[in-house]
Amino acid sequence: MGKRRPACCALCGELRLVTREHVVPRGLYPDSKASSRFQRIVIPTCHTCNNGTADDDAHFRNVVTIAGDANPAVKELWDGPIMRSFGQVDGRRRALDLYALMQPVPQDPSNRYRIYPGSDPRILGTLRKIVRGLSHHHGLRSAVRDDEVFADVLKANVPDEIVLSLQAGDAEPDILSYRYGRIEDSPGLESGWLLRFYERTMFIGLVFESAAVKRRLEADGALARLQADIAQTIGP
Repeated sequence: MGKRRPACCALCGELRLVTREHVVPRGLYPDSKASSRFQRIVIPTCHTCNNGTADDDAHFRNVVTIAGDANPAVKELWDGPIMRSFGQVDGRRRALDLYALMQPVPQDPSNRYRIYPGSDPRILGTLRKIVRGLSHHHGLRSAVRDDEVFADVLKANVPDEIVLSLQAGDAEPDILSYRYGRIEDSPGLESGWLLRFYERTMFIGLVFESAAVKRRLEADGALARLQADIAQTIGP
């Protein structure tokens, strides 16, 4: 853990002793990235906001690495830390956590399985935390609360011209690339995020001005429609 100092926590906004913590969990990077000159995205967070997330971060890594074709970073992770983790005391639990999200592909003679990251609250919680950290990092809003963020697997195609109109960022392109923008014409919504892990697995994040607005839209069934309308609601 880094040296603690008094400052406002980027996640809760309280003046507390903070350390510089990674927005993108460090476990998502293979060992070969240790020599990279890329400046990792870090924010000041307090012990309360950052405590107890290591297990969820490892689970997120395990799930996202098998949620699509493997690029070199994924192959290195599977050949190294992920396989080693299955041999540890909690390895069986981690493997069962993965299996619980897998379902057989219908009518597939090769008996393949598909994994559904969006059905796991732990995966979505890690995604929300990443979006909250990125919101602070890019100066959109600090101290975004967890219950002010919606996150899910991207279920609607976004036209290329819309994607290209958004601000681009990455935490090393083969690990995480993302697009983001302020939402100007949908009351209660502040920003939208498209996150792509390992060059193929896409998620969406939406930041609301308050938890009350998010709850109201959830109750009205509007959040599902927002994914389909994302091309119209995110502006450059």
